[in-house]
Amino acid sequence: MKLLRLAALALLAATAGCAPKLESLPVAEFQPYKPDLTGVAEPATLRGSYSQKPGLVGSATYAVGVFAINGKVAFEDEKLDAPIELKPGPQSLTIGYLVGRRGDSVPVMLDAKPGGRYVIKRAEDTNWSDGLKYDRIRTWLYIEDERTGEIVVPKTPDLIQSIEGRYRPPAGADAAAIRGTVHESGLSVYPIAVDGQIVPEDRAGGMWVSSRWEPTKSVALAPGMRAIAILARTGLDDRYLPVLLDAKPGAAYIVKFDFALKRSGNLRINTHTIWIEDAATGEIVVPKSDLPGTIYPTL
Repeated sequence: MKLLRLAALALLAATAGCAPKLESLPVAEFQPYKPDLTGVAEPATLRGSYSQKPGLVGSATYAVGVFAINGKVAFEDEKLDAPIELKPGPQSLTIGYLVGRRGDSVPVMLDAKPGGRYVIKRAEDTNWSDGLKYDRIRTWLYIEDERTGEIVVPKTPDLIQSIEGRYRPPAGADAAAIRGTVHESGLSVYPIAVDGQIVPEDRAGGMWVSSRWEPTKSVALAPGMRAIAILARTGLDDRYLPVLLDAKPGAAYIVKFDFALKRSGNLRINTHTIWIEDAATGEIVVPKSDLPGTIYPTL
């Protein structure tokens, strides 16, 4: 797997010299996170952490925090450690870590309580056999109540294929359903988690982790507000877009997307534009949101 990733990166580097002109690209609309706290007497807060540690060559940076909330992917704090205000209730999140330029993320759900104070934490696995089994040591992410130390979002490994407990779809007649879509290019988007629980895999193998799921297979949902994590399959670097969906009894939903190279500042970024439609009416029930992918290489 490592050799395949290196080969793909080499191919990208070879095309760097023919990068499209920046000014010719559409502007990426990465939605800023600004919660509507009108009428909220006691908003909750959620923060990560940031530190620098000396290394053999200079110092390394360590950060853990929020990457996305309810379809919003842009935040004012680049170090991830400033408290973010939350409206009480279910929050669909992507939390992750960065160690220098290396990192990963996982989709989770947090039921924020009024006035709650939450902190995202990271732990590395002490089981070194993971290096043989999963090609690298797992990193675990979780959320604590900062006042009591209670773990309110359980420890979740950044290798989601190693998660044992999985989402159990409801069987009631009033269940809703959601499925993803596949483009002729092979790119796809689909629901990977519901209420913080990873959807069961459809097959055991596959070159990439994301190839273990069938994008167009429907996933049943209990009616009500559901935290859905959408996985955007890009081949080299899959990304999650966490959203909230008010699932109606018996309704069918479909995740749709466009994919394009866009610009953000001086960067060229491969971007998924993702939304959810009512499959029967075509009504957009979760608005379009740009999700940043890999940066287009330039020399």
